[in-house]
Amino acid sequence: MAEILVVDDELAVRRGIKALLQGEGYCVRTAKSGADALAIVAERRPDLVLLDIMMPGMNGFRVCEEIRRGDRLLPIVFLTAATSEADQVRGMGLGGDDYIAKSAPSSLLLARVGRAIARGADVAAGLARKTPEVVRLGDISVDMRSLVVTGGGGTECLTRTEADILATLFARRGEYVSLDELIECLRGEGFACEDSMIYSHVSRLRRKLGPAGHLIVSARGSGYALGG
Repeated sequence: MAEILVVDDELAVRRGIKALLQGEGYCVRTAKSGADALAIVAERRPDLVLLDIMMPGMNGFRVCEEIRRGDRLLPIVFLTAATSEADQVRGMGLGGDDYIAKSAPSSLLLARVGRAIARGADVAAGLARKTPEVVRLGDISVDMRSLVVTGGGGTECLTRTEADILATLFARRGEYVSLDELIECLRGEGFACEDSMIYSHVSRLRRKLGPAGHLIVSARGSGYALGG
């Protein structure tokens, strides 16, 4: 039974989401603040964190950032009323795995939660069959389990979304992968994502790959390919 941590400062929201998830068979814990959430994650790692953004004290962005300092694989899904493109780009850039509006239908929330948990389990089990455990790009090495980039005079840590993009491009090396295909590989068919979010993820991935970043070549509006 998968365990989900619901983080929201509003009691009614926590109770409503908890009841919905428990009705689907999930084990649910709740936290009313960012500090409480971090303490719970440190005590016992859940299978998914469902995270509000607009909370007093430590907001959801900071919670995500703190979790990612110690755990790059724990699935984090933002569930929030802050749905601007800038907020979505920021949340995904900090390591969020998905972004859902609080106004979304319950069926969509459950579908996205189930997918995030399944993807998290796949990553943890090392089931990315088309990608080796270590991707080597010239002098740069990327450990696809720990998501650590080494070489080029230092180390960097990829978010899981950045690693998924790299894995997709590596599996089809030398071939252009369209933006729609990337979105589908990352989140599944029907996932709503702006092209600008993919551009942002790829821009950060290139930077983190250092000297190997230029190997990701683009045809704007068409997609990306991994060359070399």
